Amino acid sequence: MEAFISFLENHFMPVAGRIAEQRHLKAIRDGVVSTMPLLLLGSLILIISYPPIPALEALVQPYVADLSKIVNATFGIIGLVASFSIAYSLAGTYKIDQLAAAILSLSAFLITVPLTEDGGISLTWTGSRGLFVAMVISIVTVEIQRKFVEKNLIIRMPEGVPPSVARSFAALIPGFMSLLLVWAVNTLLLKTLNLSIPEFINKVVAIPLMNIGGTLPAMLLAVFAVQLLWSVGIHGAAIVEGILGPLWIAFAEQNAAARAAGETILPNIINLQFFQIFVQSTGSGVTLPLVLLMLFTAKSKQLKAVGRAALGPGIFNINEPVTFGLPIVMNPIMIIPFIVGPLLVTTITYFAMALNIVARPYAMIPWTTPMGLSGFLTTGDWKAGVLQIINFLVAGAVYYPFIKLWDRKKLEEEKEA
Repeated sequence: MEAFISFLENHFMPVAGRIAEQRHLKAIRDGVVSTMPLLLLGSLILIISYPPIPALEALVQPYVADLSKIVNATFGIIGLVASFSIAYSLAGTYKIDQLAAAILSLSAFLITVPLTEDGGISLTWTGSRGLFVAMVISIVTVEIQRKFVEKNLIIRMPEGVPPSVARSFAALIPGFMSLLLVWAVNTLLLKTLNLSIPEFINKVVAIPLMNIGGTLPAMLLAVFAVQLLWSVGIHGAAIVEGILGPLWIAFAEQNAAARAAGETILPNIINLQFFQIFVQSTGSGVTLPLVLLMLFTAKSKQLKAVGRAALGPGIFNINEPVTFGLPIVMNPIMIIPFIVGPLLVTTITYFAMALNIVARPYAMIPWTTPMGLSGFLTTGDWKAGVLQIINFLVAGAVYYPFIKLWDRKKLEEEKEA
């Protein structure tokens, strides 16, 4: 175990740290996170539109069509907002005009969106289906702008010109080249393959990624990576969500759209809520049962003190007090259940939903919502809360023998002291 920890410290941790700070991935992560208010608001309207109580559902039914306008105005513009926010974030890392970069990216994104028969803009591609397009377009436009700024190929206005006007002129040449390039590529694809850029990216990149990313093995690999990173002190969830978050959000939006259309069995088991609300219930590693074990079974004063400190945050899915206070990080004894428990929880949750025993999640809710309530709200199914409790007990059973070993060790240390 010591050799394994040493390997993680010396080889795995530096690589993971560099990945976490890679500017393009970081910009994508920050840009997609900026869409969360829209997702939360849209999910709230979905919960109101389709309450899990039949009497309330009948009461709300006459207003569902009007409420769906709010859903379209939130879930339906995720790709649009991401194209702006990702470019804004990436431009900030290069110290170039963020607002100009974001506006150009948004304009370039709209060039690629296929029009409806009457010439309007369809929400089909401005929502989650446009997320991958937004990532590509925003990165391309910012990189073009950066190159032109570095080569000083911009229009510079004389001193005394208001900064806002100067910035507008500075963005003209890189903006023209960005829009021209996107238009040319989009036109070429339409002429040769009869596919727009979003349709091409969706066919070549997005659909294959979704087919892989929506599987149980892919989720188990993601969970393993999260727990392994946390084991060496790196915020694993932030890194993995930064990479897979856009994909999971796309799955969540598809489920929300299916629920809004009245479907009872939703298309995706795995999405962001699956990860945050079920796999990460009570925090990475499902650590609240561990906290209760420390409080009620530990003999070590130190462990009881950590348990008391970690209980309140743990109820709201914040587990840094136990992760670093026990500690779990760099602890060869506690790392084992910290990894194994979430893998079991992931598998149990997946099959419970695959067999339609428990409804699949569709509503986005704050990740700090306590266990039990969160499962019910995100699925509209009371059995989801029961599933969370079962997962809680399974995780507790995994932790029990290991915390007893650690408690014995700490107790011996206290007696020696």
